[in-house]
Formats: sequence, C-alpha cells, structure tokens
Amino acid sequence: MEVSLTAKLLWAAGFVEHAALLFVLIRCGRWRTFPIFTTLIGYNALRTILLVSLWKTNQISLYSRVYDVGTFLDLAFQLGVILELARVVLKPAGSWVRDAGKRFLFYGIAGAAVAAVIAYAINPSVQTSIDFWLEKGNLFSAMLTLELFAAMLFASSQLGLVGSSHVMRLGQGWAIWAIADLVAEGAYSHFGNSWQGRLFDYIRTGTYFLVVVYWIITLWRPEPKRRTLSPEMQSYLDGLQQQLQSELKRVSGVEKQ
Repeated sequence: MEVSLTAKLLWAAGFVEHAALLFVLIRCGRWRTFPIFTTLIGYNALRTILLVSLWKTNQISLYSRVYDVGTFLDLAFQLGVILELARVVLKPAGSWVRDAGKRFLFYGIAGAAVAAVIAYAINPSVQTSIDFWLEKGNLFSAMLTLELFAAMLFASSQLGLVGSSHVMRLGQGWAIWAIADLVAEGAYSHFGNSWQGRLFDYIRTGTYFLVVVYWIITLWRPEPKRRTLSPEMQSYLDGLQQQLQSELKRVSGVEKQ
C-alpha cells in the first residue's frame, strides 16, 4: 500500500503531539480530573503505532479492519469525553448543581435527537456501507459536541467558572475542532474522495494539531482559582432562593383563585 509523504508526516506529527499531551496529563495529574480524555489520547497514540506497524508489514486487509474498528471506538470515546466535560462543569463539588442534572439531560436528549435526524438525512458519497455509517457517526458526534458545549457555556456562567479554567479550555479546543470536523464531514459527504474533500480533510487535521498544542500549553499551566462565596453569603443566597420560590408559589395560587 502506497502512502504519500504528507500522510507519513501527519502520522509522525500526530503521534508526537499525542505522546506530549499524554505526558502532560500524567505528569501534572490532570488525568484524575479527565480520565476518559486521557484514555482517548493514549488510545490515539497506541492506535497510530499499530496502524503504522501493519502498514510497514503490508498487512492491508488487517489494517483496514483495525482502522474501521478503531474509528468506532474513537467515536465512543468522543461521546465519553463530552459527558466527562459536562460532569466536571455541572458537578464541581461531586454532586449535581441544583436542577443541573435535569436540565443537562433535557438538553442532551434534545440535542442528540436533532443531531441524529440531521445525520440520518445526509447521505455521504462513499463506496462501502461501513464508510457510510462511519461518516454519519462523525457528523452526529460533531453536531452533538457543539450542542453540549453550548449548554456547558451556559452552565459555567452560573457556576462562576473563569474562562481560563482547564475544563473550559479543554471544551473550547474541543468545540473548535468539532466545528472544523463538522465542516470537513459535510464537505466530504458532498464532494467524496475528490481533491476538494481531501483539502477540507487536511484543514480539519491541521486544526486538530493546533488544538492539541493549545491543550498541551494550557493543561501544563496551573489552573486559576475559581471565584468562591463565603459560607455566610452562600447560606444567604440559598435562603433567598427558597423565599423567592415560596413567593412564586403563593402568587401562582392567588392567580388560580
């Protein structure tokens, strides 16, 4: 199987970046907060080694099967990372922020339904049934990532997360790559394996490489402290919220009469 010099360089660059990011995640202890993301990065590094080994030994059939199975696993890890980011944002102290679990579940189901309908309606220009469903899965994952990240941005404003916190930096990079991924998948579905489709694929890959560098830098740096409230102020706000809820119930009762 012939592989272009560009593909070889992308393989090498991808492995080096994943290895460097994995080192940062383990060295700085970020894996404790993001275990699924750390597993995904380690998986990508090992996957590159395996695919290159199969290519060098000219095991083309096994290479194709490993690549297809690995892509499905990659999609599963991506969805796991989305849920992990949401858990870190909406469960900052180990328990769900009030009503956050219900709201996230509602937005997640609604977003997944919309993403599934759009992905199902698009018919990729591919030759095999496996590639057909892989393309649909990629479209679904990219759209769902953007929808859930928007929900996390809304929640972060209520939780006092600063823009430079690790989870927000990780989510921002993931959203940027998801936009590039969505555009590339849409272009590939339309153009197929033409030079236009390959061009958008290179743009997506380049965007991902830049995002990984961004993650390496930001996860190496210490995380800024969150804005916290004193126990007295927190107690006061909780009491005020309960009082407002009681007043709303009373007003609703009066209106019904």
